[in-house]
Amino acid sequence: MPPSFSGRTTLVSGNVTIAGRRTSMRLEPEMWAALKAICARERLSIHAVCTLIDERRGEGGLTSAVRTFMVKYYEGAATEEGHERAGHGSGAPFGWGGGAGRATINQGEPAETLELETEEA
Repeated sequence: MPPSFSGRTTLVSGNVTIAGRRTSMRLEPEMWAALKAICARERLSIHAVCTLIDERRGEGGLTSAVRTFMVKYYEGAATEEGHERAGHGSGAPFGWGGGAGRATINQGEPAETLELETEEA
């Protein structure tokens, strides 16, 4: 398993109850923390949020739907002012220092030239 950014165990199992049915998910510790923060902000239990996600998900799995929901949730909350306060846009997205930490993809190509591919269903 790849290391997590926190250095802790990569995946942690947790149980949630969706529409009265208990199921488990394996998420990184950072993802569990983000999900719990969303629940607190929305004043909903983790079970209620996961039930809402499950009701809206397509053919994919619950864990994937939860991760996608969290990205979209925080993406919707992101503002230019917030990015500036966090120091984003400096070429060091992880806060590990100046341009020396700049991400590269495909043997040295700058990250901004990355083209994303998706699977066609």
